[in-house]
Amino acid sequence: MKRCSIPAVALALSACTASGPATEQPSMTLHSSAIRQTDEAGNALPFENTYPKRWNASNDGTPYEPCTAVDREVAAEIGLDFSTSKDAASVSGQTLRGCRWQYIDEDVSGWRANQVIGDFESLESYKAMNEVFTWLPEIQIDGRRVGVAHQNDFSCFTYVQSGGSGVVTEALYTGNPNPPLTEICQRAIDLTEATIDKIPE
Repeated sequence: MKRCSIPAVALALSACTASGPATEQPSMTLHSSAIRQTDEAGNALPFENTYPKRWNASNDGTPYEPCTAVDREVAAEIGLDFSTSKDAASVSGQTLRGCRWQYIDEDVSGWRANQVIGDFESLESYKAMNEVFTWLPEIQIDGRRVGVAHQNDFSCFTYVQSGGSGVVTEALYTGNPNPPLTEICQRAIDLTEATIDKIPE
């Protein structure tokens, strides 16, 4: 089975855009100064954003931005390699907005993490739309409801509601043999715990 670095839970997110099916951008180069490079608080993204519609009507339900929430301090706490911060989107106008990272000292195979945002009404509606996932018992982090689920034996994710959006945090292992699923889920939970104080309700 092919293992992707974009989360399996990018689900309905990764294939959609605000206006229809994802399409590649024209070959013309857009001047980066005309494209937004910061979150709503003015913090710079850790990469050059080349997508004019990175923020769009499908992911604007929260001002939370994973790529600036996971700063060098948070990355060090979790064991992520901050220098590997990459945009989770692959086209402009994609539903998901967020980042992906490698863990420190990982290379072609090994630990990865993603945190992405897409507009959803609630954890209940997200579960109803994604019954294919195996949903584990919910947990509480800082008084917030957190859904935990997996779709396979090499990735696990959490879901936290933030305004009109869901924040999905995934940990995955690319390689063989797989670590125990409990260990993979714990990494997703650890990253959620490290950022939840920055995720508005």
